Amino acid sequence: MIAEAFPNSEQLFQQALVSRDPVPDLLHLLKTHPTPSAVNDLIIAYTDLIDAEPHRGPSLATALVRLSHSIDAPKLGDSTLRDAIHDDLEDRHFRSSSGLDNTIFGPKNQYLIDSLLSGLSLRDGWASSKEQYAAFQAGLNSPSNKEVSKGSESSEVLVMGTCIQLLLCGYAFVTEMAGSYQMKKEVVASKLRMHKEGGTVKDPRAIPVLELALLHAESGLKPENNRDDVWALLFPVELK
Repeated sequence: MIAEAFPNSEQLFQQALVSRDPVPDLLHLLKTHPTPSAVNDLIIAYTDLIDAEPHRGPSLATALVRLSHSIDAPKLGDSTLRDAIHDDLEDRHFRSSSGLDNTIFGPKNQYLIDSLLSGLSLRDGWASSKEQYAAFQAGLNSPSNKEVSKGSESSEVLVMGTCIQLLLCGYAFVTEMAGSYQMKKEVVASKLRMHKEGGTVKDPRAIPVLELALLHAESGLKPENNRDDVWALLFPVELK
């Protein structure tokens, strides 16, 4: 196990991230410990919090962006804080699940949580990796219920992972940002329509989100139509 950058660093970063105004506390910790290992602990705290409480994802992501843009952000050697966060976060997507590890649709499904983290990272410019684009395409290309004889529980999870990413940052998948994974908007819409008509998605919470994703694709995946509230739409029970 890698030692923490300073005593209780991950716990202190988590406490700061969920505070009413995270940035001042985060800045204090990083100014006191302006090292790459401290940034690493910050990112561990961030991703662990999203894993444990995904409904906090959008607010946590906003805090990270505000922190990186602060005029008081410390330098870390020759790197800016934003560069250090980018370097640490860019390879943390879809590392722990294949999409088939857990076929049960719900707020604890790791693949769906990974999709949330990925969509937030694409939206905020932290990461743009082949793993993220491959996961997006896996959902589009997964078989619908019409194409399989024993149901498609794993397809439902894969499709909804794609919808989460698409609603958070749909344009990333149809612009040059995606590189060799770039798709045409019409193809994305067509594949989502296939899943809607094929009954791939059965959960009553998920069907309206699939329909919203399809509408987003049909209207051109414009950035102004992105939805930060996709997780709350899927799992409103978490918002107590």
